[in-house]
Amino acid sequence: MTNKQEKMICNTFGISELKPFQKKVITDLSDGRDVLGLARTSEGKSICFLSMIAMHPNELLIGILPTVALMRDLVQRCGDSKIRAGCLYSGNAKNTNIIERLKYGKLQALFVAPERLNDPHLWKAIQKNKVHTVVVDEVHCLTEWGNEFRPMYRNIGKFIKDLPHSPVVSAFSATIMPDDISYISKSLRMKNPVVHIGKLKRSNLTLKKAFVKNDAARYAKVRKAIQKYDSKGKIVIYCTRVCDVEDMRDFLIEDCDISASAIALCHSRLSDRAEQEARFRSGKAHIMIATSAFGMGVNISDIRLIIVSQLPFSVASFYQMAGRAGRDGKHAKALLLWNDTDFQMNLDIISDTDDRAVEATNELYAICESADDLHDAVIGCFAKGGV
Repeated sequence: MTNKQEKMICNTFGISELKPFQKKVITDLSDGRDVLGLARTSEGKSICFLSMIAMHPNELLIGILPTVALMRDLVQRCGDSKIRAGCLYSGNAKNTNIIERLKYGKLQALFVAPERLNDPHLWKAIQKNKVHTVVVDEVHCLTEWGNEFRPMYRNIGKFIKDLPHSPVVSAFSATIMPDDISYISKSLRMKNPVVHIGKLKRSNLTLKKAFVKNDAARYAKVRKAIQKYDSKGKIVIYCTRVCDVEDMRDFLIEDCDISASAIALCHSRLSDRAEQEARFRSGKAHIMIATSAFGMGVNISDIRLIIVSQLPFSVASFYQMAGRAGRDGKHAKALLLWNDTDFQMNLDIISDTDDRAVEATNELYAICESADDLHDAVIGCFAKGGV
């Protein structure tokens, strides 16, 4: 990347300068190398791939993302930078128009969920374009297991392989485990990807863990934490199963004297999930109780406390949950509650998956059992695969 190109990118996106992580990634992408990028939320991963649109204005970038919120945000950012972009999702009245614009080469960027890639009308329209870059954001979705897993992520590699022109492939996340790098690379048909690891630790975020011998002790810890942070901002309580979410809601209402109207819920079975999230975002409800379904693509700046009330399935899953706190740069805390029963329940849930899922569960359990600082131990899991 030349100085002229760097200046053009900064002017396009209204930033004063590129961060070291961004410079390295953009240089490799512009040189035609596939890239896997790992960095914390504030490192500007999206500028890395959006810059490819500015450098290839007459071709197409395809971004594959897990949530509508992420797609809409990127379309807005592109519009602010005079980039012609669109996104496809269920219920979007503009879907037909976007496919028509794509068919006639009128779009510079298209953002879709992996489930959309099988649409024959979309595929036909894409073939009318030269795709210079395919980006998979939040690529840790490819490696996750459990109730919220998105199996269509497994088909992205075939989609890339079938494109008429071989694109540059990039993938990004704040939480990729070293052991998953080769798996992601192979699944996405990447060609000798360069791995870039940016800054990972967030100084404004405190991570703590606490062993709870039974559910009574678990609820007592939740009550104490809520009482301390209730007046400081929004709170998210993560639970493993839908039944655990509902039990936690009943506990807050019946034992903590918290009004039902102050609580929002999020899990995959809710029919009014968008409404619940909107209540939490606006502050009408200041406590969100959720499974791992909540959070990805939801950029709510004033979450002060995350309570992960049961042991998650992996270090990456825990750090994704914890990372939703303190996005405004102010101090925030994530508290992880755990016991052996949680660990055994997770093993039972993933018993039909492969060894990687079991190893991931074991790794987080070992960290909880250790005397090591939780934040350092978690960051160490990601950084040990650095290059």
